[in-house]
Amino acid sequence: MPEVTVTEDVPLGADAVWKVIGDFSGIRKWAVLVKEESTEETPKGKVRSLTMPDGRVVRELLVKRDAHSYTYTLDRPDMKEYFSTVGVAPVSGNASRIELTIKFAPVDEGATAEISERLTKNGRGNIKAMKRALGLPT
Repeated sequence: MPEVTVTEDVPLGADAVWKVIGDFSGIRKWAVLVKEESTEETPKGKVRSLTMPDGRVVRELLVKRDAHSYTYTLDRPDMKEYFSTVGVAPVSGNASRIELTIKFAPVDEGATAEISERLTKNGRGNIKAMKRALGLPT
């Protein structure tokens, strides 16, 4: 399965970073383009619903959670499978690495390079938004 990973080191400890970006039910702490969010427990697990600027609602299912990471999946018409992981890894006592990884299987395998490029760009934008929420320069 193709994978895209975007990382950036930040001058804050992992716990401090995780308090801001690690809340699956509180993505608006850093994802300021999300207009509304809600979370519900379903038979499949925890699902967050995000209302985007264009009014579209995206539903994301939490599939795994660790001390400093979580992975979710969502249904996308252009994907057979899609898993996104948000994580923070300690680098030292007062530095950490934000890690965003997406594993995906596109319906059109010929579009893998184009999709990878778009997902990388989106990941970089998400890290910038996270850094802003952490009070760091972008």
